[in-house]
Amino acid sequence: MTVEAALLDWIGNRGRRCSVGEVAAGTGLSLQEVEPGLLALVADVSGRLQVAEDGTLLFVFPPALRMRLLALSGRRRLQARLQASLRLAARLIRLSFGLVLVLVTTLVVVILSVLLIVRLFTSDDADDAGLALLQGLAQVPLSLLDLLASGLRAPARQGSASVSPQQLWSLLWDLPGEGADPASLGFLSAVFSILFGDGDPNARLEPLRWRRIAAFLRQRGGVVIAEDLAPLLDLPDCPSDPDRRRDLADAAMLPVLLRFDGRPEVSEDGDLIYGFPSLPARAAGVDGPVPPLRERAFRFSRAGAGQRIAYGIAVGALLVLSPWLLAISPAWLPPVAWLARFAIGYALLLLLLPLARLPLQFWRNRAIAARNRRRQAWARAARNADPQLKLRRAAARRLGATEAGRPAPRVVYDSGRDLLEQTIDGLDRGPRPTA
Repeated sequence: MTVEAALLDWIGNRGRRCSVGEVAAGTGLSLQEVEPGLLALVADVSGRLQVAEDGTLLFVFPPALRMRLLALSGRRRLQARLQASLRLAARLIRLSFGLVLVLVTTLVVVILSVLLIVRLFTSDDADDAGLALLQGLAQVPLSLLDLLASGLRAPARQGSASVSPQQLWSLLWDLPGEGADPASLGFLSAVFSILFGDGDPNARLEPLRWRRIAAFLRQRGGVVIAEDLAPLLDLPDCPSDPDRRRDLADAAMLPVLLRFDGRPEVSEDGDLIYGFPSLPARAAGVDGPVPPLRERAFRFSRAGAGQRIAYGIAVGALLVLSPWLLAISPAWLPPVAWLARFAIGYALLLLLLPLARLPLQFWRNRAIAARNRRRQAWARAARNADPQLKLRRAAARRLGATEAGRPAPRVVYDSGRDLLEQTIDGLDRGPRPTA
């Protein structure tokens, strides 16, 4: 996701006025990425800039921001159409593997049945064995249809006398989240899922990590110690020595400091604590470490049991029937031999590729489990705090409470209003009373 897309998504959910720190905390983007992105958006839609008395820059956007951008920019309209075309192409590619499997299986069964019928009528020694073979061939498509339609029988058992067109459509075509059922997965999509899997379940782990880090920083009043943030970071195995743990956690804070404009500070006892003045602080919450970041394990496939059985029957039928079709195909019909060879190769692909994914999936899940255990160990060590860690945490809490207790700054300049009018309003309000 681009910076502009992330900003548009968050601003649409957040509202019309925001600061750089609020957007960085909500999107997980760095402050260096957010500020130029917001300035570009304000310039494109003729938004307003406001300046608070503490120097904080606020960005005010009109409603329906995305629609305004599309209306004002031909480049963005072209990009939106291109993205829609790419999504459609990706869907067609995803469905094509299952469609080819269904078509090839149907063609092999039909052509083989026709050739056997011709042989039965032209052969003098035709017997019941040939008829039994034809009956067996007829069972292949019937079994596939029975398995595919098994998901549609539940409504009928619950009192529905017929199957709706929407259910028939979802039987083959629905992708996850596109049908009436949010978890729907049609058979054509299930073939792709069994063949290639369902993608990386942790593809959005990094944005999630930075959003959780920013939320934790705000919850602690913008002041933390490194050990409390360690369960969200990628650290080596948690050592038993508290001093070693502190050194490793402090060393891992540099990316966080750079991303959110943090500053290391020294407490009264000479310990390191970290302040993030650019992030808007909330009231300091309960002490303790952040819950550890958990990665999700790879699943082999989201396809249901019936879809997997149908997949196995189709692949097995191709592996058994295609060599038979190749053996009895007449020499004057070369396309039949070509179809048989293609069916053999395609069936081998559908069989071997999922089997080859199994060791890779096992290796990935083992690495994911190890990283989750490390983060859990850091969280457990931070919960079982020694006296020195409790003192550092108390110092951070005191400073965080001071930051969170400051009143919201007053807006002293608005680019959408006349400067003279703002000056008069400022004189009428007078200076803010001090405690």
